[in-house]
Amino acid sequence: MSPRDLADAIGVSESSLKRWADSGRIAVVRTEGGHRRIPVTEAVRFIRETGQRVVRPELLGLPDDPSATPTDGEALYDALARGDGRATRAMLLGRYLHGEGVAAICDGPMRTAMTRLGELWKEQEDGVFIEHRATDLCIQALAQIRALIEVPADGPVALGGAASGDQHLLPSFMAAAVLAAEGWNAVNLGADTPATAIAHAILAHHPRLVWLSVTNPITAEVGRSLGKLIDGELASGRAVVIGGRHASRVPVKQAGLFTAGTMGELAAYARGLARTTGS
Repeated sequence: MSPRDLADAIGVSESSLKRWADSGRIAVVRTEGGHRRIPVTEAVRFIRETGQRVVRPELLGLPDDPSATPTDGEALYDALARGDGRATRAMLLGRYLHGEGVAAICDGPMRTAMTRLGELWKEQEDGVFIEHRATDLCIQALAQIRALIEVPADGPVALGGAASGDQHLLPSFMAAAVLAAEGWNAVNLGADTPATAIAHAILAHHPRLVWLSVTNPITAEVGRSLGKLIDGELASGRAVVIGGRHASRVPVKQAGLFTAGTMGELAAYARGLARTTGS
């Protein structure tokens, strides 16, 4: 972005933008001709840290208006229940641009809304359809937020996914977005990931942290294979985090295993791990 673009996006003068750039409040790069340019991820960081209001989101590459007042889980539930993707993205991007962390967004309105939607099948025939559609809308919004995060190329690597037999897409996608916000290069293997696939991914990416989501019940056989993986390949210099309602179904002996009850706990653990390892 040019300084003029960002100035127009947040409704300030170009001279103010250039003054902030000259003082170091906004990081800029220079073109071969000497013109200032501001990466979109840097623009978003500045907006979040200074509380600027976005008045022209299209200049940031955002198709929806994220300038609305951050909304609660009830409003998000209504938008997801009626399949309103534009409203969903505007609400969640609005919270992020207002300075709320990714973990707080996941643990707050998104978790509240999706928990309610996950119970609809008990009351109405189209409940499963509505929940699946809402899951996709949340993933779209989280992907857009994640695209606005600049992760250092030399940042630590994390990978993970949902256990074999666990069809839930959203928890692992949340974990990847939360870890990206903490500066980790996160590789999300998605739902229904066999232990063998995780083992191959470890060989390919050499992660410092591995997460496992166990939201659905898993078989005893799957639990044993994951336990064997954790006590074997994962036990050598890697941190392991398990989350989800059925995390206790994975039998492990590794003393350093961390069980996360929320995305906030995952974020705090990853932040501390990065500090202690010097990453």
